[in-house]
Amino acid sequence: MLDIEPGAAVSRAREAGVSPVIAIGITLESSRRAVELAGTLEGVYASVGFHPNDSGTVSDRDIAGIEALALSSPRVVAVGETGLDYYRDRTPRAAQKESFSRHIELARGLGKALVVHDREAHRDVLDVLGREAGDAAAVVMHCFSGDDRVLAECVERGYYISFAGPVTFRNGERARRAAASVPLDRLLSETDAPFLSPEPFRGKPNLPERVTLVAEALARARGLCPEDMARALAANAARAFGLEHGGDSP
Repeated sequence: MLDIEPGAAVSRAREAGVSPVIAIGITLESSRRAVELAGTLEGVYASVGFHPNDSGTVSDRDIAGIEALALSSPRVVAVGETGLDYYRDRTPRAAQKESFSRHIELARGLGKALVVHDREAHRDVLDVLGREAGDAAAVVMHCFSGDDRVLAECVERGYYISFAGPVTFRNGERARRAAASVPLDRLLSETDAPFLSPEPFRGKPNLPERVTLVAEALARARGLCPEDMARALAANAARAFGLEHGGDSP
């Protein structure tokens, strides 16, 4: 985990030109913490939800807690990280799908973006989204790892496609090809901190400031200058997460 105080991490990110930052919840407690950080740190917003690997015991009370957090501040701009994870497969798939569906319903009801985790569950993720997420404010495919057919279906549906550290890896050619083919106005970058640190920090705890390395890799993949890519990513994030009207700074 990160051996750095959150305020210092955000300050370092801002000095690197990275702002805003969206803190992602994966449990009720981490979602509470994300909302607290969004309420106290300039340029920080929050997303609230349960990761699929933590969805096996999600109760009605837990979902109500996530909803209460989402309603507690205009700086909560998304629901998630939610979705399906068949790689670790430590939570029954039926429980993951039930939690995923409840998060989708919540995001739609609140008019907030939906942050989707999809690991080796592409067909089921797309099927659930196709049935249930039709009028979601925005669907963000976090840390995209699908193949060309999955990408084409996501693009056709108008989902946002987000890339993290793997797009910088030497073996990340498939991610770079995907990034090059996503419509520019649907492209996002992320860190997934403290995980997936980009090259040359691969294997070390990640930091928000290192999203600049992801953005530079995206720029190279598309033949754009870093400044143009940074402007496009900022505009896309503002649109996807409603940051144009996401609340004033704390």
